[in-house]
Amino acid sequence: MSKLLKVGVIDINTNKPKYSSLEKTLDVLEKARKFDLDIIVGPEWSLMDNRFSNEIPYSHEELKKLFSRLKNATDKTEELAVIGTAVIYTKNRKMYNFLPVIYGGNVIFSTIKTTDGGTSFFNNGNYELIGRDYSMTNEFEWKNLRIGVEICADSGSLYRQGKRNLDLQILVSSGIRVTNLAVKKGGYLICSDGIPKGKKTYIIKTNENYDPDSNVDLVDFRDLFKKREIDYLEMRRPDKDMPFEFIKPYSRHQNLNIYQLIIDD
Repeated sequence: MSKLLKVGVIDINTNKPKYSSLEKTLDVLEKARKFDLDIIVGPEWSLMDNRFSNEIPYSHEELKKLFSRLKNATDKTEELAVIGTAVIYTKNRKMYNFLPVIYGGNVIFSTIKTTDGGTSFFNNGNYELIGRDYSMTNEFEWKNLRIGVEICADSGSLYRQGKRNLDLQILVSSGIRVTNLAVKKGGYLICSDGIPKGKKTYIIKTNENYDPDSNVDLVDFRDLFKKREIDYLEMRRPDKDMPFEFIKPYSRHQNLNIYQLIIDD
């Protein structure tokens, strides 16, 4: 049996943009309702108003307000929202980069970034960044799909943890858009990156030439990610010994690319 998934990948700038990434993300979520997506993915820091160099993390009260806005943006939909991260601080002035996964208006899974990789940019209040010494769960199950999530500088962590059979691997990022594949044969990697250069949003599918135990590191294919556009026909030439192929968007919209993925049980 196979199932068809409609996946939206948000394409916005989260690296000191002229707009609030949070407001842009909420606007994309609202406009995406009409597409009846199964999954929507966004970049790192997409839940921050990161226009200013002196921005500070969200407090506990501000986080509750953020959750309320995200609930309103995603309830009464059937989409799984993995739309990016927010930087939070606790009452003890601990700071961390937090990724919620939302379904039906509720947070059904969450994880944090364990590597700094830029999070300290938000430390304008002498907070202590936590995560480096943490062992975090970054895999969950949704509708019988095994899904793993990596946040930017944590890329490669799923493979290092021994994961080899994910249906979907999601890279939520702002600057790093390559990782070690941790999916099964026929599995997909979904990337939404917030740095506006090169191929910042994409989906790839592993093919018959892919061996899950062979450690396919996308760094070895870095030239493919330097240009924003991919020649999809060239990528599928039979003489190319590639372990994966790029999936062409089904449709393109402002700040959102939509794909159709076929998942084999």
